[in-house]
Amino acid sequence: MFPRFSKENFPKNLELVHDLQDIAKRRNLTPAQLAIAWTKQQFGKNGNPEIIPIPGATTASRVEENSKEVTLSSDELAEIDKVLGSFKVQGSRYPEALTPALDG
Repeated sequence: MFPRFSKENFPKNLELVHDLQDIAKRRNLTPAQLAIAWTKQQFGKNGNPEIIPIPGATTASRVEENSKEVTLSSDELAEIDKVLGSFKVQGSRYPEALTPALDG
């Protein structure tokens, strides 16, 4: 099992999802639309290169949904950054047994 999804860590990590869902709901966006817009707007921030998100989709309606052009305001970006900056993800990304393979 991946540590972030363990019984003790998963509920805590879901708090981040809920916080971001609240921001998305205020703009009548899906969480995916919010994430795509935020990712695209990281271009140039702190020297970041242009980022082109490539979302997956299983239906045509999801492709249309994820293709909607969304621009977040500076206040919304600041709010998302505040949420992300204040949240400490619980559990490591990979099981400890896989750690030696990560540097290879």
